[in-house]
Amino acid sequence: MGKALGHNSKSTRWNLLALGRLSEEEARLRLAEFRWGSSTEQVCPDCGQVDSHYVRRARKQWECKGCRFTFSVTTRTPLAYHKIDHRHILVALRLFEAHAKGEAALVMQRLFGGDYRTWFTLLHKIRDAFTRTVPLQKLSGLVEIDAGYFSGAIRSMRKRRYKKKSRQNRRAAIVMREKNDGKKEGAGRTVTIICRSENPKDIAALITMWVEPGSTIRTDDHPAYRSIPRILYKHEVVNHKVEFSSDTGVNENQCESFFSRMRRSQTGIYHRITRHYMIDYANEMVWHEEVRHMDTEARMRNLVRRVFNAGRSPDWSGYSHGHRRQKELLFAA
Repeated sequence: MGKALGHNSKSTRWNLLALGRLSEEEARLRLAEFRWGSSTEQVCPDCGQVDSHYVRRARKQWECKGCRFTFSVTTRTPLAYHKIDHRHILVALRLFEAHAKGEAALVMQRLFGGDYRTWFTLLHKIRDAFTRTVPLQKLSGLVEIDAGYFSGAIRSMRKRRYKKKSRQNRRAAIVMREKNDGKKEGAGRTVTIICRSENPKDIAALITMWVEPGSTIRTDDHPAYRSIPRILYKHEVVNHKVEFSSDTGVNENQCESFFSRMRRSQTGIYHRITRHYMIDYANEMVWHEEVRHMDTEARMRNLVRRVFNAGRSPDWSGYSHGHRRQKELLFAA
């Protein structure tokens, strides 16, 4: 009998008990290995020199042999100037990786103690890093496109007149998923964009921006997709009013899979996703989808490198001091 994905010897090395036994120094060096891909060499964040730099043990830092810049494992990353120790950071990243539908900051506070805002900010810095490091390569081959609406739910009121209030905060998450070729199942790369609505102008602009000409695009029969240029793309449609999948196999199962994960995270984990940070939550779900076939160690390496290579966050550095994202990241053609 084959083992389920993730149920192997590499995964057991990363259980919380094993991570909890690491010393502070071991956790710091483990993060350094994940960030730079080596346990003996470091990359200077200032000049980029790769070398076994001078160690400053008292300060838990390194000094560059070239430019004499002093740096730590979190220098010029979203976690720069952190107050929590490296063991807590490593275990928090492990929990974030393990929970496929997201992790709540309140749960982190209950597990590790400290202030709620510490874990709230840490998790949002991770999500924000995903948004700022989206690969820019276009999708190609068979691409599924669909939209799902989130946020803006009207609270149940006793008086009927309050239910007529417009859903001003409701937004459409447009998701584009590239199908895997060959024996691999499911989707490969995924791109998600937040729009005010599912409209022809935005859809046409997004397809031109993100899909290679000559690709096959699958959508439902929403009028917004009638603007797809037939000269550049082959367009296949499934009528969801009649069927989930056509007789020829045209469906949007990969998009529906993504929305299922995101809705479950909204309903069961976060309970509320605001429009200002909806793109960050969506990109968190994109990351979980794209690494789902990796083992635990590969996912941890991917997570640390993705987050640490994002640079300092302009929206979350100094969040508790009032430095906030001023407006939502909304796409409009």
